[in-house]
Amino acid sequence: MALSFCAIDFETANSFRGSPCAVGLVKVVDGRVIASRHFLIRPPPGYDDFDDFNIRLHGITPEMVRNEPRFAERLPEIVAFAEGLPFVAHNAAFDMGVIRDACLASDVSWPDATYACTLVLSRLTWKLLSYSLPWVAEAAGASLAHHHDPEADATAAAMIAMAIGEHRGAASLEELAVTTRTPMGFMRKDEWGGFHRLFHWGKYDLPLANIEADPSHPFYDREMVFTGALMSMTRTVAWHHVAAVGGRPAIGVTKSTNILVMGFQDAVRLRPGEVLSAKARKANDLRERGQQIEIVPELDFVRLLVL
Repeated sequence: MALSFCAIDFETANSFRGSPCAVGLVKVVDGRVIASRHFLIRPPPGYDDFDDFNIRLHGITPEMVRNEPRFAERLPEIVAFAEGLPFVAHNAAFDMGVIRDACLASDVSWPDATYACTLVLSRLTWKLLSYSLPWVAEAAGASLAHHHDPEADATAAAMIAMAIGEHRGAASLEELAVTTRTPMGFMRKDEWGGFHRLFHWGKYDLPLANIEADPSHPFYDREMVFTGALMSMTRTVAWHHVAAVGGRPAIGVTKSTNILVMGFQDAVRLRPGEVLSAKARKANDLRERGQQIEIVPELDFVRLLVL
């Protein structure tokens, strides 16, 4: 048995991640490429302006997509082509983010999907000067003649995933995720979780920060701790959201904590006479000593997360 998945690569019209103008898809079943497709896409309304930089990168112009279906119409074709297989992408944080942001811009629900990232996996497999797609493709023995052609890039990602699977002796993508301690990323109607390497914190496995995230995000490179019961998502999902935008989830409040997210403070779980959790009390104590710890209510956390 060998890996089965659908490799995917998007190109965008502009700097907004939800402006897909093309997608490449490569279907792999039992370690063999059985089909590939290349769709042009008209980006969602209001996000369909083309930046000169993007045109120079991939060569796709507004005229080329003018009569193509909008993203909302292409999405069912993309999902149908994958036939329920997990997706694979090189820097899946970007490509899965394209789907999420374009769905939001198109007012359609996120599709159900699981996915893995060859950028993350390649960092755990080879020591390279760069982990950009051309460098990793060469390390994997894969051909990449036309970088930024989405079908060519998806093919390279597929070859990389199969090379990593063979290197590690994995019989499936899910087994590869387990052996590398990188649980499968997921996306469903109202929530998602990234594909990140886990590290141990006592009995907990926490995702590592996505160093490819946007440095301007308010949570980027910030150590974040949660206290209380979260109403909008589970604690594990929250950790993955933080890591996906470049933050560093942590369990306890320490001198390196930057942000404490306050969930519902259940009186049953508090010590008699207390109105705040031990983490909140420690954060307040450190603040009084001059440490810069920001206290963020859960609602504000959710709003800031999607900026």
